[in-house]
Amino acid sequence: MTHVLVLSVVMFVYLHLWFLISVIRKNFGLVDIAWGLSYVVIVWTVFIQTQTITTASILMLVFVTLWGLRLTYYLLLRNWSKPEDYRYVNMRKNWGKHPNLNAYIKVFYFQILLASVISLPIQSVFYVAEGNAWYHMFALGFGVLLFILGFAFESISDAQLKRFKSLPENKGKIMDKGLWAYTRHPNYFGDFIIWISYFVIMFYSFDVRYAFAIIGTFIMGYLLRYVSGVPLLEKRYKDDPKYQAYAEKTPIFFPIIKK
Repeated sequence: MTHVLVLSVVMFVYLHLWFLISVIRKNFGLVDIAWGLSYVVIVWTVFIQTQTITTASILMLVFVTLWGLRLTYYLLLRNWSKPEDYRYVNMRKNWGKHPNLNAYIKVFYFQILLASVISLPIQSVFYVAEGNAWYHMFALGFGVLLFILGFAFESISDAQLKRFKSLPENKGKIMDKGLWAYTRHPNYFGDFIIWISYFVIMFYSFDVRYAFAIIGTFIMGYLLRYVSGVPLLEKRYKDDPKYQAYAEKTPIFFPIIKK
């Protein structure tokens, strides 16, 4: 219970820090930067309190830190000095006279609460026993391979898109090369695979007491595919004929290798 209390206090402080920064800069879109970093804060807070260090817990600490810092750095470079994202601009218009209060409750507080639930597979790793049998190691190895695949998909696709957008001759064009030729959202697909890997790594000891933690992976997958990830971008380009032509030949989420 003490562990939960400490984590709650840390996340409460983290929430208010980013909310204050966003209000000062008049940019609620900065919460996107806080998203990835929140998991790094969670994993280190839990790790510092853990009494038993296992192979899985060390791997989880390294993987979440690597994933979270990469995502934070990428979004920091992209969003910090830019105008507020159109999604949050529209929210401001709908919130009328109390944008800060609405943002606090509906954006910042909600996202921190959501991160706490989604991170259940990450947190649970630090409470499962060390596994030594061959099937424990097989599950752990499989989780590691999934993380490497997902991280490669996410980071490479982001790098490819960034380079594509940096070239003046590509202005107005649709990115359909590299990993973007196999799925319209390779970065989100990679993120999804990473979250599957977290659960696999957590479950390597087959401790059924923590099987409920898979809810975090399910929620993240649902958000990426049906709520805050894929749908928003698809809606943004629904009237773009070039994008629609790209959509006709490229799967929306799960990649397909073309002949």
